Amino acid sequence: MASSSSSRKMNKDEQVAQSEDHMPSWIEAFLENTFFNKCPSHPIRRNELNKYCINCDMSACQYCVSSGSHRHHQMLKIYRHVYKDVVSLSAMEKYVDCSYIQPYKCNKQLVISLNPLPHCGSTLNNEASCNICNRKLTEPNLYRYCSISCKVRAVSREPDDSVPSSISIQSPPPPPVENQEETSEPPKRKRSRKGTPHRAPFF
Repeated sequence: MASSSSSRKMNKDEQVAQSEDHMPSWIEAFLENTFFNKCPSHPIRRNELNKYCINCDMSACQYCVSSGSHRHHQMLKIYRHVYKDVVSLSAMEKYVDCSYIQPYKCNKQLVISLNPLPHCGSTLNNEASCNICNRKLTEPNLYRYCSISCKVRAVSREPDDSVPSSISIQSPPPPPVENQEETSEPPKRKRSRKGTPHRAPFF
């Protein structure tokens, strides 16, 4: 009986951490979830639902996590930035390919928004805006989307050359290193002395 329950838990963990080229099954529920409400199980003052359990597909508070019901589960901590929900970029990169998503600075760390931020502003210039919602990007030469939801909408469409084909679990490979042999200058050769110097005569 215990072995069957442990095997089910193992299969669930493997499903969450599985490296594949398809959209993670929990990502849509994560984006649609509501955070920072009062926890119904722990109605304590200033206790909010500011965490998300990937294994259970649900929001949680600090007491839900410490009580043991989410022990060994994969958790994401949610922050607030410009009245919107954001998540740490380094934490999200463990589960989802976050390339081309515009990061923001929040409490001395880089975060990415779950949904478009209200302060981004819209623009008519496609080259300087999000490919989905046309909100303004601060660095359009590096990023294509202003939030996770915009990238999810982009990869859900029919793939083309301008949109990445999938949201994968693994991060994209690093850029290739340029060949240093072609760019480096040849070493300079030391000039050898022509001969042994002789003392000049006194006459």
